[in-house]
Parts: sequence; C-alpha cells; structure tokens
Amino acid sequence: MKGKIKVILTVILMVTLVMMMPPSVMADGTGSSEVSTAVSQEQPSDEGIAEDQTASDQSQTTSDQTAEDNADDQSGTTSDKDQQDTEDTVESDAVKKKAAEPREETTHYVTTAKAVRLATTLDAFDNSTTLSDGTYIPSGITVSGGTGKVTITCPQITVKGGKAYGKIIFSSKFYTKIKVSGVTYKATTVGTASVFADVPVELNKDMEITGTTTAMSAAHDVIYKVNVKLAEPAVDASTVTVDNSTDIKDNSYKPDSFTYSGGSGKVKISCSQITVSDGHAFATIVFGSRYYTKLKADGRVYDGIIDTAKGTFTYVIPLSLNKDNTIIGTTTAMAEAHDITYTVRAGLTSSSAIIKADDPSSGDTGKDDITTDKKKKLKDGTYKIRTEVTGKMFYIYPRDASVHYSIITVKNGKIKATITLNGQGYDYVYMGTESQAKKASKSSWIKYKAKNGFYSYTIPVSKLDTKLNISAHSRNYNKWYGDRTIKFYSGTAKKVKSGTTTTENKKNTYKRNSGKSTVVSASATTASVNNSTTLKDGTYSPDSFNWSGGSGRLAYIRCSKITVSNGRAYAAITFSSSSYDSLKAGGRIYAKTGGGMSTFVIPVKLNANNTIIGRTTAMSSAHWVRYSIYIAKAEGGASTKATTLSTYKMPTKAPTITGLTYKSTVKIKKAGYFKIFKYEDGVTLIVMDLTSNTELYQKSKSESKSADKVEYDEEGNPIAKSQHEITEALYQNNIVNYLVVPKGYDVPAGLDKKCIIVEKPVKDAYVASDESLAFMDRLSVTDKIGTVGISKSKIKTASVSKALKAGDIKYAGSYKSPDYSTLVKNKTKLCILSDNVLPAKVEGKTSGIFASKKAKKAAAEAKDKEKSLTTLEERFTALSVPVLVDRSADEKGKLAKAEWIKVYGVLSGQEKKAVKIFNKEVNDEK
Repeated sequence: MKGKIKVILTVILMVTLVMMMPPSVMADGTGSSEVSTAVSQEQPSDEGIAEDQTASDQSQTTSDQTAEDNADDQSGTTSDKDQQDTEDTVESDAVKKKAAEPREETTHYVTTAKAVRLATTLDAFDNSTTLSDGTYIPSGITVSGGTGKVTITCPQITVKGGKAYGKIIFSSKFYTKIKVSGVTYKATTVGTASVFADVPVELNKDMEITGTTTAMSAAHDVIYKVNVKLAEPAVDASTVTVDNSTDIKDNSYKPDSFTYSGGSGKVKISCSQITVSDGHAFATIVFGSRYYTKLKADGRVYDGIIDTAKGTFTYVIPLSLNKDNTIIGTTTAMAEAHDITYTVRAGLTSSSAIIKADDPSSGDTGKDDITTDKKKKLKDGTYKIRTEVTGKMFYIYPRDASVHYSIITVKNGKIKATITLNGQGYDYVYMGTESQAKKASKSSWIKYKAKNGFYSYTIPVSKLDTKLNISAHSRNYNKWYGDRTIKFYSGTAKKVKSGTTTTENKKNTYKRNSGKSTVVSASATTASVNNSTTLKDGTYSPDSFNWSGGSGRLAYIRCSKITVSNGRAYAAITFSSSSYDSLKAGGRIYAKTGGGMSTFVIPVKLNANNTIIGRTTAMSSAHWVRYSIYIAKAEGGASTKATTLSTYKMPTKAPTITGLTYKSTVKIKKAGYFKIFKYEDGVTLIVMDLTSNTELYQKSKSESKSADKVEYDEEGNPIAKSQHEITEALYQNNIVNYLVVPKGYDVPAGLDKKCIIVEKPVKDAYVASDESLAFMDRLSVTDKIGTVGISKSKIKTASVSKALKAGDIKYAGSYKSPDYSTLVKNKTKLCILSDNVLPAKVEGKTSGIFASKKAKKAAAEAKDKEKSLTTLEERFTALSVPVLVDRSADEKGKLAKAEWIKVYGVLSGQEKKAVKIFNKEVNDEK
C-alpha cells in the first residue's frame, strides 16, 4: 500500500514540475513561448456508425475539442477557389469511423499549450517492412483522436531500403507541422489541406502523430493514433531468400535480357524494369494472365496488382541479377488454386539503359497513377493520360477499371484527345453543353471512328486539369445528352509512341452486367468514382437509399448517413450481416469498422449507381459478391422524393421513381386496365391492373405485397430474399409495374425490387395470346416473336402462321404446359399470356347454408387457376423472363380493347405507329 502511495505522489510531483517549467524546456524541445491554455487529450466523437458510446465518454472535458472545432471552423471558411483547388488536387480516402480510445490514455497528457507525453502504451516505432522497394496505394486507414472534423488520409506509401514512408494529408491547412517518433515534419499547403511528404509509417500498427494547428491565437497540438493498412508479404518456406545486393548505382533500368522457363508455356512472363535502391535490385515481373493472383519469391508470398484492361498481374520482387531465380506463381484459372514453379533470369550491368520517368519503354508497373494533384506543361508529342468523366451511361473503356486513360497529342500548343467509350450508343460527341450542341452546325459534331468494335472520338482539348463540358448524341433516340464532363490530368501524362491506343488492338467483347453473376472472383475490381458534390461539408441523411445484386443471402444493405468532406461525399454502408470483412469500392479496398453488423465508410457518387464488391466469410470459404447501390440526395436544396409506385390501385398521376426524371403521360382514352408514363432516357413505366374483376383482387390495402420490405423471423433476425423471390412477390399485387428500358440501360439500383424490368425493343418473346399476335402483326413486329403458345391449327394471324411453317417461329407448348427446354434454347426474353390465365370473379356464396354448388365449383376452379398462374410466374422468373398478361379481351368496348396496341408500341419501340393506328380506329368509329 505504501509503495502505491509513493508512486502516486511521484507522478503528481512530475506533473507539477512540468506545469511549472517555462516553455523553453518543454518536452518537445521547440522552445515555444506560447501562452498556456487548458488542453487535455480529446475523446474522439462518434461518427454515427457505432451506437455503444457510454455516457462517461460524453463527460470528457471539451477544451481540446473546442480548440480543434475552432481550427476546423476557420478551415471551413476558406474561399470557394481554395475549396475547388482541394477538390481537384486532394482526394480523401473516406471519413473513417473514429473508435473511442481507452479512458486510461487521457492520463498520458497534461494541460499545456503543447501536449507533453509522460508515458506510452504504443510499441517502439519501427517502419521496416517486408515489402519490396517501390510505391504502393494503402488499402485503408483508421484514425482515432481529435473531434473527427479533421480528416487524415494516406494516399501513397513509398518503400525505400526496406523502410515505409507515407504521404500524410490533413484536411485543414492550419496544420503546419506534425511530429512522428520524435521527429518534426513541416507541411506543404495544397488548397485547404496540409500535405506531409516522406513521413515514416509503421504499417498495419497504431502509430502516434502529433499535429500542430495554428488556427487559434496560440498553436495547439492534437494527438492522433493512425493505422495505415497495407498488406505485407508473408513469410513462406516454398522459396529461399535471395541475395539481391548489387554494385550497380541506384536507378531504374531496362534489363539487357530476361528469360523464363517452367509451366506449360501458355502464360507469358516479362520483366519491364529493374529498380536498384540502396544497392539492392528489385524486378517488376508481369504475368500475362489475370489468374496469377499471388507470387512466392525470396521466401515470401506477394500480392499482385491486376490490370483488368490488359488482363495482367504485376509484382515487384527482390531478384538476384544475372542468376537463376526460382519463383512460384499461384493461378486460380482451374477449379482449385494451383502453384506453378518457374525459373527467371534477368541480365543487368552498370552500362544498362536507364529508364527515364516518361520513357514508354518502362512498361506498366501495374500501379494506378495517383499523381493527379500535380500539374505539368507538356511538350509536343503523344501521351497516355489519366482521364475522368462524369455523367450517366458515358463510360471510358474499360468500364470496370479503377482508373481510365485516353491518348492526347500536343502539337504547337494545341491539344487533341482520343477517347474510347465502352459502348456503341453514341454516334457523335460535342465539346459543350447540351443546348450548345443542339444549336451547333453538324460540321462541328465529332463522329466516332470504329475499330474492333470500339467507338473512339478525337476531340479538341481547350485546357488540361479542368472539367470540360461534353455532350453525346444517341443514335437510337436521335437526341443529345448533356450533364457530362471530362477532365485530363497533366500530372499523369506519360509519353508513348505515336499510334498507341488504349485498347491495344483488342476486340470489344464488353457486355452489360445483367446482375445475374453476382458472385465474382477475388480479382474483380471496382471503378474509381467521382464523389465530388456541391453539398457543403457536413453530415446528411440520404433522401433515399436502394440496392440491388447479391446471391439472396443478404436481407438488406442500409446507408445511415452521408458525410461531405472537402467537397467529396462518403457514405456509411451497413450490411445485415457481420460476416463482411472487406469491401471494394471506388477502386479501393476498405476494411470493416467496429463490431456488430458489417459497416464501411466509402466514397460514393450521389444520385447515381455505385458498384461495390463485398467479401463474406459466412460460407465455407470467402466469397466476393457484387452489389449496386444508389444514394439519392438533392444537391440543390430540396429533398429528392423516394419512389412512390402503387401496388394496390391504379395511380392518378405519374409515380416518382428514384433515379428517373418524369417526362410525360401517354393519354389513355378508353382502356381501363393499364396506364403509360414516360421518363427521360427512353424509359417507360407501364402500370397494369391484373386483379380487378377477378378472384385475385385484394380488398385490403394491407394485403398488397411489399416485395422489398425487410421481414424478421421469430428470433428477430432479418430474413434474406433472393431477387427471384422478390420478383415473384411483385406479381401477387393488385397492380404490377413494368419498367421498360432501352437495351444496355443502367437501371438505378433497387428498382428491380419494385418493378418488373423489361428490355426494349422486345425480341424472342413467347406469346400465348391471340390478341397479342394480332397487335404485333398490325405493328409489323412479328419478327420479335421467338415462340408461341398456340398450336399451328389455332393461330388466326396469317404472318405468324407463315413464320411457323417456315420454322422462323417455334411452338413451345401451351400456357398450361410450356416446353421450358424450347424456351431456354430460344433465349426467351418475354412471356405474354392471355387473360385466360386469370381466375374469374366468383359470383354467389361459396360457404355456409346458402352456398351454391355452382359457386363452390367456380371457387375451386379459380383456386386451381390461381395456383397455375403462380407456378407459371415462378418458373418464368427462375428463367429471368418477365411475364405480362394481356387483358385487352376484358376491356369494355371495341376501342378500349384496341387501345392495348399502345402497350405493344412501347415494347417494340413502335409507339408513334401504335398511336397512329389507334387514332385511325377512333376516327373510323365516329
């Protein structure tokens, strides 16, 4: 007991002595003479993701919190120009969740203008790493300390001599210096941010950074714990450690020779460069296959960097020069991962050619160029340059790459760029807004040039490092689409040979992701996102959030909040499972934060689809699963409305649909069982009443099925539903909503949970309705029919009968018993049934003493029909084939029946012709 009292008294004495010391003898040795203010180590504020903060956490003294709040408030009042500069030059990884530090840590600091360290729980600082010398992009960063308003990021790690150094960025320009392991580093101000270069970083471990902010009258130190995540090679006994020491001077060289042997000979291995650093040689090894996901060398296992466009994996490994080296590549091309042993040899001498920074012979290191914050003046020549575009359905090839490039040519101060798009929907582009494009003469439009299935456009570039307006003209709809920008980053430009393309003579085999293949390989990547926003920095609730994809094992994904920092948006995404440990988003990989349900903070583009790929460990082995999320948030002030699709009764006005812009309503004069609403981008909503005047009608609104509503089991666990189950439930409503979209259209995430998605123009349809055949014949679109559900002898439409005889259309069984094998072989895209499948409304009493036999029989038949219809819907849904019921025969009056031709006009892309035919019918009846 006496010993404990002695220790306590000693600590109190030390604290007292420190507080009495003049500033010149403070522990940091800076000789500061600033006035003391009450500062205690801050308790980090909760970012809204975790919900277990205790009341005692909130009782923490707030003097430090006020200090940093003031720093951030002043940082936030900088000019719009500074804000824009930051947006263009500094990309924040994400606003990470701040994990609350232990209460005991607060005793490590005293109340002085400079935070003085008395004790520590952190291990001795060591920035050595098993990574080879080179430049890397961290997979994530966690930060604790501060109030959470200042964001700390680390976009780049450089390894020199086996030591790791990082580029540390504070989102406030008032941080003038930082201290790491007793060494002070000064800041370079970039826009409204403070950038610290070549800071030693202890990877994958907590390290202490003390930041000095000058936002107030007296400088303040704020202490943070930072953990930079970057996978390091694991020790492995499969290969031996190599002696990669050399007398050749430090530099990057082109090897004089490179040979390899082993394997089947099908995979090409190359060495694009040898880097000598601190007297040790490191080789850039490129496998010409996207399946070589790991490489064992030098007694370690290395993770590769994939280039999805080229289909390669790149590694940087220690190499013994002019000697045979054994390496083992792990390929996932087969059912199970296999190791294949190779022998490689690189020849290099002191007279070997040095590779300059802009030399195209340096090859591809496999790393994305992240120097977008740098600007440089380009001399005449041809360059490969990083390019960023914004706007819906406007994607540079390859769409799924994390970074995109184009080729620019500089000549006599004038710049032209050749961009290659992923799709083939645009025949012209124009450098300007949509209204300017419409007014411009056709001679100023820039037409595509086709090669190997790719569409490329050569455009004038008025200025680099600036967002330029660009509009695209749809060939299918003969319409200009604006709201798109393009930006070329001069700091990323690398000189290439004249005639270089970004497609490298590949053929365009890109196909739009249908959403069916949601479980993807571990090498799958996500594209970088432009998460800039006009919203002011702060925290927001999304107006609405929707998601699609997955394998049906996840009950929900939710977005709890949006955080805007430095003009960029980040979302807190939570899965209904605790088994997701990693998430790929925006071209990066993010780690799960906190306990409980899996939560991630990721960069997002608001009001647009964002692809994310999550890794779940719930199964016997880890799987990566692709999802699409859509976060709606009005950037102009008023909130955006959530989707308001009716499933109970016919709507009286056009429904609001998240992600779509309403355009017009098609006037329906006579028919009562459908309505048509048109939206921008060629999207049409057909609303159908499939239950009125049938036994299927649900009188209570509460009986109407909510396909996307999360349900829970007896123990309170959320019940997951597959997309097929969700689609089946949509058919059980009084009203069924069909969203008819152009082929290749990127449907906003979540709408497949509210609508039946149908692509137009329809082709390879299975038609089991005489009325439908007649309508399609009148529109001259019977070539869109692949199979029929009516036998040859009973078909009344001459053109269809003729096509059956010729074999152009096949009989695939009646609607009562379809031949599903024939439907699959013919790649059926739509099923159209007649109203005969609907159970008729039962008249009379079916139970009780007054029940009639006739009514009972009718009720039994209705029940059988309902069961048969449900079976049809389930089986066609399993084939991903939408089911539509033609109720034209149920309409009252000839014109009401005839007006159904408008439905087929939408499905076939012949809307104008359908209206013309119907109007003629109306005139003929007068």
